[in-house]
Amino acid sequence: MKDKVAIVGMGCSKFGERWDRGVADLAIESAYEAYEDAGVGPQDIEAIFIDQMYAPVGGLAAAQVADALKLSNIPLIRNENFCTFGHIALFEACMAVASGAFDVVMALGVEKLKDTDYPDLGAGRGMNPVTEARRTAPGSFALIATRYFEQYGLSYEEGKQTIGKITVKNHHNGMFSPRAHFHKELTLDQVMPAPIIATPLGLFDCCGNSDGSACAIITRADNAKAFRDDPIYVKGLGVAMDTMLPHQRPGFSWTSFDALKTSSSKAYQMAGIKDTRKEIDLAEVHDVSRSRKC
Repeated sequence: MKDKVAIVGMGCSKFGERWDRGVADLAIESAYEAYEDAGVGPQDIEAIFIDQMYAPVGGLAAAQVADALKLSNIPLIRNENFCTFGHIALFEACMAVASGAFDVVMALGVEKLKDTDYPDLGAGRGMNPVTEARRTAPGSFALIATRYFEQYGLSYEEGKQTIGKITVKNHHNGMFSPRAHFHKELTLDQVMPAPIIATPLGLFDCCGNSDGSACAIITRADNAKAFRDDPIYVKGLGVAMDTMLPHQRPGFSWTSFDALKTSSSKAYQMAGIKDTRKEIDLAEVHDVSRSRKC
């Protein structure tokens, strides 16, 4: 797929506690910004690949977006991949264009978490009633953190400071984005004594629930310059899965995930990356314990 498809438009809503906006409003915000960025309109979109994790019961996620964007007679496809919904929507959109099935498609993610009645800690989201009863995201990632401390010889204080520095860095970077949920600088002295959510993760180490939406317009690489002079060509994509939740597997290390390594290797191979440390300048990482991305 390398260099066969290109992103020619992007849109993103403001993220945060959007009590004044519903799913439809958020989808419109990101989609119409993407339309303007790509120089296209609704009539140009041939298919939509959508993600929404907390969609209404009955498979209505795609229908909501179709109605909000006044789109009809085209495929609207929603995937099921928990916190990687948005990544998979982009993957599917790129595959659809690369296959020749469509010329111009949209990948759109939208989430309205503040209206779902899901508390920040969750009520236990595991799929096995015995081994995962009441398991939460902070609890799961706290186990990974404590195992990391043990494996790499960090004391509790050293490990917590390392995590805290990541939090400080993330809040600092958020100051540069007008769409970010939080705009507040933090110091390590503020992060370290914060209330514990799941040891060693404190309040500022865990994400706040956000409402928001993001959208991308994808087309054939050989047609991308017809939309703009500076398209973003997709160099590599990789997707992999485990046949079972890894933490249920005997001998699981808690610090290495086979699906992550496999998917990364696939993307590197497709892009022709040989030395990631020398050839990759920026990594934007989806870390579930800190953020939920659309």
